[in-house]
Amino acid sequence: MFTKNKLVLKKKLGFGTLAVHAGEEPDPETGAVAPVLVRSKTFAQKDFGKESKYQYSRGKNPTRDKLIEKLEALEGGGTATVFSSGLAAETAFFLTLSPGDHVLLCQEIYGGTFRLLDGFLSRFGITYDFVDFSTEESIQKGIKSNTKYLFVETPTNPSLHIIDLSLVSKVSKKSGIPFVVDATFSPPCATRAFEYGAETVIHSLSKYIAGHNDILGGSVITKNKKLAEQIDFIHRTLGAVLSPDECYRVLQGVKTLELRWKRVSDTALVVAQFLKKQKNIKNVYYPGLPSHPNHTIAKRQSIGGFGAVISFELYEHSFRKLKRFVDTVRKYSPIIYGESLASPETILAYPPLMSHKSLPKSVRESLGITDGFFRLSVGFEDPADILEGLKKGLNIFN
Repeated sequence: MFTKNKLVLKKKLGFGTLAVHAGEEPDPETGAVAPVLVRSKTFAQKDFGKESKYQYSRGKNPTRDKLIEKLEALEGGGTATVFSSGLAAETAFFLTLSPGDHVLLCQEIYGGTFRLLDGFLSRFGITYDFVDFSTEESIQKGIKSNTKYLFVETPTNPSLHIIDLSLVSKVSKKSGIPFVVDATFSPPCATRAFEYGAETVIHSLSKYIAGHNDILGGSVITKNKKLAEQIDFIHRTLGAVLSPDECYRVLQGVKTLELRWKRVSDTALVVAQFLKKQKNIKNVYYPGLPSHPNHTIAKRQSIGGFGAVISFELYEHSFRKLKRFVDTVRKYSPIIYGESLASPETILAYPPLMSHKSLPKSVRESLGITDGFFRLSVGFEDPADILEGLKKGLNIFN
């Protein structure tokens, strides 16, 4: 029998230490350093009439519990619940609302969130409005008597607007309305939303936290105990659980989160600076550029860099020429054309036909997501190889 080497998490440990050790310790039976993967669906019960901690993996699973403890430590508190996807996590959160409740959202949100609210939850009497979250006055103006949450993304997907969490916190305290952060684009190594007064943080674990393009998962982490109980009930009732195998992959992937964030942030800044100089590009959106309108806020809120994602808008809107641009980029570089982000592979996405296809074109274009809009998530490749493909692709417009 190996003695447990319990990590004392009451001490103020660095993020890198927590990423490696929180929620994990050598296995007491074998001394195995890597977490034990428990795939079992059913657990033998010790005593008749007494419920054991583990009964059926839809409810609790030892590997999932390790991931939950890890996420709580990385965010700096709260109660975590993990789901089979980021959208499943968001769905569970919004299902804690009742008919007649209202949510105030920042102007730009992920297309899947819009689809969830507009195409599904609106049928059950849950209402929402979009407002400008850049000033206290504009946020206050959007609040109604039935507003239950202020809901923001930061950075936003795909235009990378930065929401000032200190400002939202100020409005939240004054109004008594809690605020929620979809922090998929700002993992806890960069921004801990709880430190700004957020009540709840939502992540697509599939992106930065797992980081290897090989899992689907989501989490809700909240400091509201009643909300945590409601979400746990929904989690068990709907069965949208994260499998032990997926939990294991996240546990392994998150160990390098801080290192990956710094690496891709460095590469993204180089690529953004290159794109900014190109005459065929109308706009470049990257919080690390001094020209970004929210650069000062981003510097204050984001530790260790500004992330992997750069968005840019071409002057060209011809579908035929845009296709040729993408095909050329793919031909001359390792860049992949596809959805998602924050993986070892550099991925070029086209939001008008991908993540934001569900938005009406008029709404999409009002947000600046025109037919010439692309989102690039840089990976671990050599920056020169990424730039080579972009150079060749942009040359077709000359």
